[in-house]
Amino acid sequence: MGLVSSTRREQWKIAPDTSVQYLKGVGEGRAALLGAAGYATAGDLLYLLPLRYEDRRHPVRIADIRSVRTPVLLRGRVSSTSGRPSPIRRLPVFQAVLDDGSGSMPLVWFNQPWLAEKIRRGDQLAVFGVPAMGRRGEIQIESPDWEVLDPSGESQDEGAIVPIYPKIATIQPRVMRSIVSQALQSLGALRDPLPESIRQRLDVISLPEAIFRLHCPEEITPDLIDGSSPAHRRLVLQEFFSFQLALRLRRLREEKGKRKPRRILVTDEIRGRAREILPFRLTAAQKRVVGEIAGDLEAERPMYRLLQGDVGSGKTIVALLAALLVIENGYQAAILAPTAILAQQHAYKIRELVDSRVRVALLTGATPASERKELLAALKNGEIDLLVGTHALLEKPVEFRSLALAIVDEQHRFGVTQRRKLFEKGAMTDILVMTATPIPRSLAIAVHGDLELSVIDELPPGRQPVRTVVRGTNRLTKVWEFLAGELEDGAQAYIVYPIIEESEKLDLKPLVAGAEAVKKAFPSRRVGVLHGRMTAAEKDETMARFKGGEIDILVSTTVIEVGIDVANASVMVILDADRFGLSQLHQLRGRVGRGSRKSWCVLLRDESSSENAKTRLRMFEATTDGFEVAEKDLELRGPGDFFGTRQSGAPGFRFGHILRDFRLMELAREVAIEAAERGRFGDAAQLAKSLLGAEPQRMRD
Repeated sequence: MGLVSSTRREQWKIAPDTSVQYLKGVGEGRAALLGAAGYATAGDLLYLLPLRYEDRRHPVRIADIRSVRTPVLLRGRVSSTSGRPSPIRRLPVFQAVLDDGSGSMPLVWFNQPWLAEKIRRGDQLAVFGVPAMGRRGEIQIESPDWEVLDPSGESQDEGAIVPIYPKIATIQPRVMRSIVSQALQSLGALRDPLPESIRQRLDVISLPEAIFRLHCPEEITPDLIDGSSPAHRRLVLQEFFSFQLALRLRRLREEKGKRKPRRILVTDEIRGRAREILPFRLTAAQKRVVGEIAGDLEAERPMYRLLQGDVGSGKTIVALLAALLVIENGYQAAILAPTAILAQQHAYKIRELVDSRVRVALLTGATPASERKELLAALKNGEIDLLVGTHALLEKPVEFRSLALAIVDEQHRFGVTQRRKLFEKGAMTDILVMTATPIPRSLAIAVHGDLELSVIDELPPGRQPVRTVVRGTNRLTKVWEFLAGELEDGAQAYIVYPIIEESEKLDLKPLVAGAEAVKKAFPSRRVGVLHGRMTAAEKDETMARFKGGEIDILVSTTVIEVGIDVANASVMVILDADRFGLSQLHQLRGRVGRGSRKSWCVLLRDESSSENAKTRLRMFEATTDGFEVAEKDLELRGPGDFFGTRQSGAPGFRFGHILRDFRLMELAREVAIEAAERGRFGDAAQLAKSLLGAEPQRMRD
């Protein structure tokens, strides 16, 4: 009796919340193993999807087997059994010979001596496996899936498309199929958490129908194999929709009953005054994004927008224009930067652009006490229009008279709590968070689904391209010769190492030893060192010296990857480049090419690098498009590792894939907004609760 027929829909017998312990063949021991893997109930097991499927509907005769490596289904009688140690692996070997009347076939199992108690001479057996050539040139099947037929000759799997499930501890595959088959009897009592109206909007089948099709397919179709079948679509969209609805409801809870107590007008006159500061014309992308931000500033609800742009795309100018729109309306703005050097850089650039009408101040941890006291008083009195600073902006003594816009630069360097502190320094402050890390739109929607998204997807004209080359470490002498020539021509350079000190666990080149080697290779050059163990004051002082031309070569770890702008630095050398993520390499590359000099990024890799690593670096060498790099990086590393850590907040979806199912994520977000903000489908909070309650425990976790 096949799996499909054993779970006929008129035979539902158990409830989804039935403990797995009470399923036939489970017991306390296997229940503990299943529970540890996150499958405590029959309902949980419904979501244990097959890894693949095997078509066992067509048994063959042993005499007809002519080739190896093609799976076959055989039926026959066990004519003999034997046990012996393997002469090669020294493992116990159990062998049975299957005879089907047309011929015989040796069946071999390694390290499973207990099979001698399960498979005996005279048993009628159904086996499924891949024929292979034995040591003596005979055809045999190693470790086949097997089943002793009952007296009627019926088999659970024969004549069916058999699902192959992920291995859980020591539970055998056919035992796992039997357990899941019983769990499927709970489908009749499974409630679909999506109302019909949303199922129609998402264009999905019912949940019980989807689960049944995935466990009991009628055919092995291409869309079933690649995960795009209607059944897969249902589970993916439910997962994405649940996630996006939760994000929207959280944002609505934060904004509940709140409206901005101010009115921002963006008239042609105000736009004209803001544009007066521009030393160049905006790109079409910058104009589009400024328009999106202006619309948010004029709206009643607070802005919560993510501004993405590649290195050098002009995000700072867009942020400044947004600040000026607020300032022209009589309110204050703030820019929060992750480091003092970046805050100083922003303040310096902004002061160069704006006239005396806009009062700009800088606040960092290094601001002298007397100057800080005067600054805080002026800020509270409204005598400062734009405050630029570091974490010092978040301290309690910092009070604004009328903060309307908070801009967070390199937002991934700040936590939610820190952004909230800045938000609370004004009355329903508009928030604009910026990042120079190009995040693929698919991941941006997944991670920042509660933010609106703006993208500057073109670079200003005249931006110097950076030439990227990949070299093996055996070419290091040539690289140093090239660098010496660039330094002689007046350039400055970065040399990046992956770690600070030598590690027993990591076979990587350390900065401490590397800095000494660089000093020996360039004895006449001024070499500086920068790494994460230095104090903030030490890092700021080193960067100020490099920016001021007092350091020729800056030997650093990746602490320089964000926000450093030294126009004369035109060479970037990265050691062990194959150990970095592509997006991180792109950020490092963005530190050069910021001035008029021709710029270079040299990636040094070990000769022993894997083919995959070499392919990644070749792809990086061929493009300077940050979004293209980010898409590839996401594809190669996954959403969690994309940010360099699994604790980044990037969601790990069970059924959906951020790249493959990008369009489904967009649809789920659109429908979630309709449900949460437009009330198209009734009580959104109750719907979210229903969705959460319908998920198995391991998915809720």
